[in-house]
Amino acid sequence: MRNTLLLCVIPLFLLQISYGDENEQTLEVMLENADYYSQETWEHGKALEILYEALEQYPDNDEILWRISRAYADSAEVLQKVEDAYEETIEHYYQRAKDYADRAIEQNPENSMAYTRRAIATGQIALYQGIWSAISLVKETREAVEKALELDDANSIAHFVYARSHAEVSQRPRLFRRPLGLGWANMDTALEHFDKAIELRPDFIMYRLDAARAFLEEDEYDRAYELLSVIPDLENQTRFDDTYREEADELLVQIENR
Repeated sequence: MRNTLLLCVIPLFLLQISYGDENEQTLEVMLENADYYSQETWEHGKALEILYEALEQYPDNDEILWRISRAYADSAEVLQKVEDAYEETIEHYYQRAKDYADRAIEQNPENSMAYTRRAIATGQIALYQGIWSAISLVKETREAVEKALELDDANSIAHFVYARSHAEVSQRPRLFRRPLGLGWANMDTALEHFDKAIELRPDFIMYRLDAARAFLEEDEYDRAYELLSVIPDLENQTRFDDTYREEADELLVQIENR
């Protein structure tokens, strides 16, 4: 009798394990599909459809939430560069991106990408409002990206965002910035983190282009040339890489003709 009961229990136990694995696989597949539309075909609307469906099945999942934030931020970039939308509309999308990044952090305070997405969204909102009139947002951006790096030093996006934050804020003299609490920004740190981002992801065109601009500002022409000269051999990874190539070509001509 005992053996008979055991035989009855084992299939049920295996069925429960199988069901649990199937649920995990379903979420994994949904995230993979969303990543495909977001990163490969740049169809952010389709990515959002999948992610909202996933959120219904897995409420408040941090991996879903930060990806929704990414989709809104990427959509905002399209609205800006392709659709020429109103600034209010673009800023609204970045605000949505920030809201979902904040929710992801609430669910998992140890998620580096969630903080990265908060930094990206907050930084863009600050740019639209004017960083010198949105000081608190600039500080929030710095805090978020520093936390992202604390959690994962191999996060190339966070290194890039940190580099851009330093480069952007340091455009004004430190004497002007210090009373505003922005004396921390400096170009040396910007260049260091641009290099780190490129070390982690050497085939990403935007990293190289923005880093080259920063090195040119510091009159480091050889390093800028080194970064830009590789770009023609790199494959496109974003919707705007052809535009970035053209900008890189223009910078190369400037360097060669200096």
